[in-house]
Amino acid sequence: MRWLLKLYPRVWRERYEDEMLIVLEEHKITPTTMFDLLLGAIDANFNYNGFTEGIFYMINRVRSGIVMIFCSFMLYGIGWSLLQRLNDPIPNFQVINTIHPEFGVIYKAIFIVGFISFLAFLIGGLPILYISVKRAYREGKQNVLSPFWAALSCLLLFVILTTILVIWHPQGHIYTILIGYLLLSALFLVVGTVAVSFVIARTEFKLPELKLVYIPEIVILFGMVVSVMLSTILIARITTNAPQLFITQDVSSTMFITGIILMSLSTIFAVIGLKRGTIAQIDQFIQE
Repeated sequence: MRWLLKLYPRVWRERYEDEMLIVLEEHKITPTTMFDLLLGAIDANFNYNGFTEGIFYMINRVRSGIVMIFCSFMLYGIGWSLLQRLNDPIPNFQVINTIHPEFGVIYKAIFIVGFISFLAFLIGGLPILYISVKRAYREGKQNVLSPFWAALSCLLLFVILTTILVIWHPQGHIYTILIGYLLLSALFLVVGTVAVSFVIARTEFKLPELKLVYIPEIVILFGMVVSVMLSTILIARITTNAPQLFITQDVSSTMFITGIILMSLSTIFAVIGLKRGTIAQIDQFIQE
């Protein structure tokens, strides 16, 4: 693990490297440990000022955890959206649902749980984003405002592109147009996600402000875990009893399996992100 510690700033290593190596030698090293050390190195290089104890350390931990959960939820949203195609075309799904009514129940449950997670995402994320932008505007921090405008531009371009596609109703080269639309949408999503992450990572929050996201984070993670479990059950049941549902208008079972993989990976990352924001010291300020 010494090579991972080399990623930390020199001042940090002079102060903590020996102590950290002792701690690592006494514990089992897992992929989660390595990932946590890597995130810590990113935190330290962006935020370390020689005073990582106490309040500053906790803020950086919670802030990086928020960024992780935000990025994880965006990835989860892609997988969740792919699974919404299971009932397309609707008549075919309805016929199968009369024979296996549990399909419809689980499908609706996945949608409801995902929607609740999305609401929690908005409830927890919008206030934090508002605080970041308001503070950056007041203090004239262009390194925060610039990525915010980039994220907003991506959102507006996506809305415009989607509106054009809905109104236009192209008759020819439909698959080429759809592929182009999906690629551009993916580009907007990636750029927007990275931009918002920079907005949050570059904002100096106060601990009471970060308390706003704690409960929404738990709701988000709970919804992600439940929807992954339900999606796995649904795909397994369809594979066994009605594999014809995998053949929709323009997709196959590969897309749905990809959706579950994306949802599962994002849930794992979200768990790691929440763990970063619930170390013992942070639990203390939540109870204050």
